[in-house]
Amino acid sequence: MKGQNISKLVELAQAGDESAFEILFKTFQTRLHHSLFKVLRNYHETEDIVQQAFMKAWEKIGTFKGEANFYTWLYRIGFNLAITKINKSRENQIDKNFELTLRSDDNVVQNLTDRRLEKKIIGLLNQISEEQRTAYILCEIDSKNYEEIANITDVPIGTVRSRIFRARQFLMENLKNEL
Repeated sequence: MKGQNISKLVELAQAGDESAFEILFKTFQTRLHHSLFKVLRNYHETEDIVQQAFMKAWEKIGTFKGEANFYTWLYRIGFNLAITKINKSRENQIDKNFELTLRSDDNVVQNLTDRRLEKKIIGLLNQISEEQRTAYILCEIDSKNYEEIANITDVPIGTVRSRIFRARQFLMENLKNEL
């Protein structure tokens, strides 16, 4: 769907047109699910977060000013919800992933090493600022480029570069004995 059509649908949705917002939902639901699945790595949790993101977008559609494109704004809502979900359930998710890994792979020693390193990295990511953590996750986990991250986080590209650099530097300093 072309940008001008999206803009028109957003305007209609801002005026309270639910059918216009439903078209936006149908247009971006799969794309948002795909993007957030890279962050959450759980199909059902991703479905829930996508639904929450669209509900929140509908509630806040009046605050959308069109400075970024609609999908970037929607993605930012979904990403923030996903990060909140991850922070709340981080340990449980690691345990589930670890159990699945052990069942699917015979190399238990390697799995234990990977699990220990994964826990260490998650612990380290929790020690840096939310801004650095968000930029790092968008770059390294969600494979967003600096410009996309700048749009999502609403900061200049130089700030994005700096945040990612500092996060990488912190991780490397604290993991040098682990690797």
